[in-house]
Amino acid sequence: MNEEARALSDSLAHSHEISDYDFWRALKSIEDELYWLERNRRPIPIDLIYVRGIVRTARQKRIFLDFDPLPFGSY
Repeated sequence: MNEEARALSDSLAHSHEISDYDFWRALKSIEDELYWLERNRRPIPIDLIYVRGIVRTARQKRIFLDFDPLPFGSY
């Protein structure tokens, strides 16, 4: 992933305007579009692949931002 895409995924992951559900819905919509294109033997736009990678990376970063390996009081 290039620096511009990495910066975009970082900003999306840290954005409070986008909910976890919005990330899930965006990925679902992209996957549905890719499936439709593949089933109908249509060309797949490379931009759609890049967007999927950016959204997927941002969602994973968001999940791991909230992950706490040592919750309060567990030590």
